[in-house]
Amino acid sequence: MQEIKLLIKVINSISDKSNIAVKVGRTKNLENRFLLGVIQDEFNSDADASKILYDSDKTDFRYKMLKHRVKKKLYDKLLITDSSKSRIVNQKEQECLKLLHISKLLLKQTEYDLVASNCNKIRSIASVFEFNDILLNVIELELICIANSGSYKLFNKKTKELIKYTNIVNLEREAINQFYSTKVHIKSNVKTRQEYLKNVPSILSRLKDIWDQTSTYLAFDSLYKTSILYYELIGNFKEIEEITDEAKDLVQQGLVNTHRFDKSFNAHMLIYAQLRIKKYAIGLEYADKFNSYFDPKTLNWFSYMENYFLLALHSKNYELARLLLHRVLNNAIFNSNLKDSKERWQLYKAYLDFMEPSAPVLESFNYQKFITYFTEYNKDKQGFNVAILILQFMYFLKKGDTEALLYRIESLKKYILTHLNDTFSLRSKLFLKLLMLTVTEDYDASSCRTKGAKHYQKLLETPTPGDAYAEIEIVPYEHLWELILDEMSK
Repeated sequence: MQEIKLLIKVINSISDKSNIAVKVGRTKNLENRFLLGVIQDEFNSDADASKILYDSDKTDFRYKMLKHRVKKKLYDKLLITDSSKSRIVNQKEQECLKLLHISKLLLKQTEYDLVASNCNKIRSIASVFEFNDILLNVIELELICIANSGSYKLFNKKTKELIKYTNIVNLEREAINQFYSTKVHIKSNVKTRQEYLKNVPSILSRLKDIWDQTSTYLAFDSLYKTSILYYELIGNFKEIEEITDEAKDLVQQGLVNTHRFDKSFNAHMLIYAQLRIKKYAIGLEYADKFNSYFDPKTLNWFSYMENYFLLALHSKNYELARLLLHRVLNNAIFNSNLKDSKERWQLYKAYLDFMEPSAPVLESFNYQKFITYFTEYNKDKQGFNVAILILQFMYFLKKGDTEALLYRIESLKKYILTHLNDTFSLRSKLFLKLLMLTVTEDYDASSCRTKGAKHYQKLLETPTPGDAYAEIEIVPYEHLWELILDEMSK
């Protein structure tokens, strides 16, 4: 059932003309009836579908055959679906691959003239978009056609071209493999990631050599994305800012294929870099400037809005933060968004409630229900556990619930000892110690400010670590500490 749902989702996501929905009036056709039930979420499982359609269980042979037929038709439809919603580069690649498939079928029938004609069509597209692997396939087909025509000189000329593109494609494949090898190690456990990081500078050097040798898009893309992965991990966001600026310049100069370069990804990383190097005003300018790069109907838009929202919070522009939160919550696809993303937005909403409790977008926000929902430590929430602990503490501090706060102190001590032993956790450790100070100093703002001065100064001097290790500071700890002291003074 899940496979069929995913196929329908993919077909509808890549084309405006897929027409996957069936006619409601034709429900006597069981295939249409089955598809309709899946589309309208009438069938939550195979058991539901089999019961409604055949009054039987999911092991019924008739149901299995029905499901098999529908699945086969969906895969067939996927092959012929017009990818009108995809980026132009993806549409053109699909066009080339279809023509290539047709050419190979014609070659089997020894229709060499038709093969050559199709190869010319593929060349005209593949050359513009730098589909070098497809061009290599085209050259191989052309060589076969030339061999059967007996043109020795043309065959030799084409062979030289074959050697040239074979070298280019081999280098591109090496570059791509280096990128994915880096990516898989980085996405592994912390120990593997840390051990692998020392290899990345030499990998970047090799990728730079490949880019210099080939000047092709895939060579550039592998170097570009591997560089961003590496500098994000070590926390060098200034370098990411420079990489994204340089990439933009290379595209403008025509040195990187403008048809293939993903401007939205580059804009996303540039905005994110401004957030991490604390250039909030510039980041907000970029976020507004590149708004048109992100389609509100896609998940990429939500990622872009997270950075935009955090820039607003970090710059204390709470009015803008309210507006952005309102836009996200009222997006038609918000409720169908990924679970993790929705939970992050609930966290952002909770923090905004502390910073600007009068915001209209927060009127129906149930803080107590929210606090109860999130456990104190959950492996599924890695990257946000400190943010959740801080929220819980601030909630009980605002309520003046001394008993709950005393319990939280023990929880914080345990969490620090267990999870914040590394140098990259220093900012979180310092802030949690400041929180504990509020209770031990009996909520005396003046005493907390004086006795916490040493921790606070160290917090100011400690930079945020690389993204691979950092807990998320939804609101800078410095801002939260000032807010807490202000609340206690009142």
